Amino acid sequence: MKRSTKPPIDPEQWVTDAAKPSSMEGGPVARMTVELPLDLHRELKGKCGREGLKIKKVIIALVQDYLEGKVKITEVNLH
Repeated sequence: MKRSTKPPIDPEQWVTDAAKPSSMEGGPVARMTVELPLDLHRELKGKCGREGLKIKKVIIALVQDYLEGKVKITEVNLH
């Protein structure tokens, strides 16, 4: 069985490409790494997949709602 011979991804190029202006916002973007419990990540990924949504867009929408005061989070809500 023949394996795919795709060239390896250069991590530096990947980060540089990601720093280019976003087509969604038209401006520069910042990369953020968030650690989630594995079960929570799987649940989020599955729900987004079933609903045909991108995780990135869901997170952006949630952050925007929080910043606009549509979502209230207090220390009690944090686990």
